[in-house]
Amino acid sequence: MRTIKTYKTLTIFFLFLIGVVNYLDRSALSIANTTIQHDLAISPMQMGVMLSAFSVAYAFSQLPLGALIDKLGSKLALGGSLVVWSVAQAAFGLFSSYGHLVGLRVLLGIGEAPVFPSAAKALSEWFDTQERGTATGWVWSSTCIGPCLAPPLLTVFMVHLGWRGMFILTGIMGLLLALCWFKFYKSKAQYMAETGRAEPVAVQQHKAPKVAWTSLFRDRNTWGAFLGFMGVIYMIWLNLTWLPGYFEREHGLDLYRTAWVVSLAYLFGAVGTIVAGKCCDRLVARGMRVLASRKLMVILGLLGGALFTLIVAFTTNVVACVVLLCLTMFFINISSATAWMIVNTIVPSERVASFGSIQNFGGYLAGSVAPILTGFSVQQSGSFSTAFVISAVVAVCSAFAYFALLKEPGIPVEPLAKLDGAPAVA
Repeated sequence: MRTIKTYKTLTIFFLFLIGVVNYLDRSALSIANTTIQHDLAISPMQMGVMLSAFSVAYAFSQLPLGALIDKLGSKLALGGSLVVWSVAQAAFGLFSSYGHLVGLRVLLGIGEAPVFPSAAKALSEWFDTQERGTATGWVWSSTCIGPCLAPPLLTVFMVHLGWRGMFILTGIMGLLLALCWFKFYKSKAQYMAETGRAEPVAVQQHKAPKVAWTSLFRDRNTWGAFLGFMGVIYMIWLNLTWLPGYFEREHGLDLYRTAWVVSLAYLFGAVGTIVAGKCCDRLVARGMRVLASRKLMVILGLLGGALFTLIVAFTTNVVACVVLLCLTMFFINISSATAWMIVNTIVPSERVASFGSIQNFGGYLAGSVAPILTGFSVQQSGSFSTAFVISAVVAVCSAFAYFALLKEPGIPVEPLAKLDGAPAVA
């Protein structure tokens, strides 16, 4: 019988790997963009629709799937999600019809939609308050490691296997990971049932009443997270979609140098997620209230990202811009990881996925707008300066939303007690 510590380690390990594969798969079309246009005679406008199909499906799948995740549990929901999107990814390498390819991108978006709400739910089950921040930081670092690895790794796959082989191989990788997830991962409920252990008395006495899904929309915290996460994802998607173009257009870097610079920025982002988790756990250990620690870090991250983005808008030196954008990625990913820590702080465990999906829906609505608004701004002004200023303003507004709307929940949400029977931390 594996120990509790082993299952906690497996949880972080699997969620991290799933996050990396998630970002590899969603990045594959960007890597193969030009080649697919040439091979299938697809116009740039058609490719734009195909690229957007993922993000639109991803955003609008959040609300219905959140409630389903809470009903099914993290193991079944995340495993099923992995199977669905991996099949869509592999099938993309087998079709040539434009309509089929767009449909598969929609299926990829629907399949990937449950990933991070499910991950937040799994972490809320296995980790108590004092360690949940660090665990979340490590898992959410995958959102930066994935984009960092995608250009070199997927390019190697495409060079040796062609773009079709690249999609098939990455799809197979996901299916193998799904098999491992179903085989080795156990939810807290499974573990308790198999070991015949009851929940600690501290948890039984402090369980919060069940929260109806519809009632989440009447809670100001929901709207604080919804509006606040808009700024987080707006900045992330601006950088994800336009950072290479910025360095090529504004500073004349070739593709090779741009790839290294972008990878460096994402490494700083990964460090930011880990720092966020460590800082939140330390603040709680020193006596700060759980939500207050998260609120402080998410606001600092947004304001820091806004500040360095604003400076980039008026900086011309390429080295300085690299440094500033690395710092931007560091701070905005502090906010990204902390936002998901907020999810399992202000609602009971059975509604973590629902709340996270509402937050993600708001974020990706803004994320869908960011590339379009940035492209329009660059086309009209001839530079990225205005786009960066807009991004900074959006981030500041989101920081204000977190500050003004987030408050301690009316019904206290007690943290999960340690499974070894130690008392819960208030």
